Amino acid sequence: MSTSTMLWLVLLATSPPAPAAATYVEISGGAFRSTIRYEGNDGNSAVANFALMQHAVSNREFQAFVMQHPQWRRDRVPALFADSGYLSHWQAADAPDPLDADAPAIHVSWFAADAYCKAQQARLPDWAEWEYVAAADPQRRDARDDPTRRSRLFADGTPHAVDAGRDAPGNAYGIHGLHGASWEWVGDFSTLLGDSDKRGGDDGDRLQFCGATGLSFNNRDDYAVLKRVALLSAMQPRSTLGNLGFRCARSRP
Repeated sequence: MSTSTMLWLVLLATSPPAPAAATYVEISGGAFRSTIRYEGNDGNSAVANFALMQHAVSNREFQAFVMQHPQWRRDRVPALFADSGYLSHWQAADAPDPLDADAPAIHVSWFAADAYCKAQQARLPDWAEWEYVAAADPQRRDARDDPTRRSRLFADGTPHAVDAGRDAPGNAYGIHGLHGASWEWVGDFSTLLGDSDKRGGDDGDRLQFCGATGLSFNNRDDYAVLKRVALLSAMQPRSTLGNLGFRCARSRP
């Protein structure tokens, strides 16, 4: 056996299996009343047609991205773009634990999630898009008025969440994991800021967003949304958490 053949076999043995292409689900937009109400905006909006990843990005998928873009390795990413918790659950700088390969990629900053989606010719979903799809249960596209559903979502974000695990049933759109054990970044998360003095404080990139000073809510019983607003409004783009992952979206004409 030639030296080049032996080297090729070694590379094959040490490279992770190529992840399958992500499945995107086409979402038909429509009129939507958000739980969030800004000053001068009652929450009514029109969500345009878009496509959303069926599952959150997995460790396996993010590993493939890191290997193609090594500047996003744990040991190379600039501190400006990720805090010290970035990919801290991986067993190596470029490799997750094999047992967790299909679990959602967590400990990922907004900057890294944004870069991943752009590399897939996609983007992070807007908050309105995320909330629009997350309003669904397995049977209805808007189940927010169901008190039984609200009660089940009260413990949302735990390992026993109603949509935890890749084998959990999807919602009425066929989307999985929006109310799973990991929560998710959105592209315009900084618009959820309720305190004007948080805007543009230490990161010039945040100036592309405009935090709302009059943030309030149309439905204070929508615990799943309220908890996410509280979490995301406290984050910076370089922040990472052990229960915060992401998925990508694509615009449609």
